[in-house]
This record gives sequence, C-alpha cells and structure tokens, in this order.
Amino acid sequence: MHVFAGPVLLTDSGYRMHCIPIPPEIDEALGGARAVTGTLASPDGPEVSFRRAVHGRGDGAPRLHFGKTMLKRAGLAYGDTALIELAPADPDEVHLPEEFAAALAQDAEARARFETFTPGRQRSLGVHVDQAKRSETRMRRALELYEKLRTHTLHTARRP
Repeated sequence: MHVFAGPVLLTDSGYRMHCIPIPPEIDEALGGARAVTGTLASPDGPEVSFRRAVHGRGDGAPRLHFGKTMLKRAGLAYGDTALIELAPADPDEVHLPEEFAAALAQDAEARARFETFTPGRQRSLGVHVDQAKRSETRMRRALELYEKLRTHTLHTARRP
C-alpha cells in the first residue's frame, strides 16, 4: 500500500473534474497499473474506499478523478489536502457498495446467481448502485437488483 497526501484540484482542460495528482515516485511504485484501489480521506474525516483508473500518464501528470459526491463523503472539497492510500487493483476484484452487499446477503440463491456473472458484469451492477448520490437511492437500486436477480428478470437474464 502506498500512502501520500495531495491537493484536490480541477483539471485544466475539457470537462472540468476534481482530481488529485499522483506523485511520480508513487506512480512508479505502482508499476504502470491502470486500475488502483485505495482509500480517500481528509485529515479529520472518514475514509472512503474506491477503485479508480489512473488518468493522465500520457501527458506525464498521473492523477485520480473523483466526483463531488465522493469527495463530500470523505469530507473534502476543492483546495483541501486529501490523504490517499493506493495499491494496484486486482483485475477480478469486485467492489460492492454496502447497500448491495447487504441485499445480496439476504438470499443465498440471489448471491449464487450474482456469483455466476463475469467480474465485469458484477462491477457494472455495483457501479449502478454506487453512482447514486443519496443513500435512499442506493438502497432502492440495490433492492431492485436483488429482486431481479432472485426472480431471474434482470435484463438479458436467462432462466435456468
């Protein structure tokens, strides 16, 4: 695990996004990993887990992009100093939001069906839940997906 502190900045061109530059020595230690996992926090705020792609290696300025919602969860805003822990991501690792993991824990059959999906499909379902800004919306999406898994009504799903 690689640890560093960096400023929350805005990208200077194109679609303006919040980003945190990765120091060159950390980028080198990551060994060119395209995807990373880690935690994001403010000095006195909660830690928020994430999985992100490393952007900007082509222009020599590797960075991580974060939305306002994730920054807010970590107690951060533009100009603040973020504390980051990074490690190369396992390509088959799937991060599930708490709400979705709790929904899947309710029914072993739904969980077993979810486990039959490829890691990419599992990630896309997790991202669908995690992209919601409000916890109520994340819970609603998690329960909707759980029900569709349980009843085999998820789009493109085949009945056994």
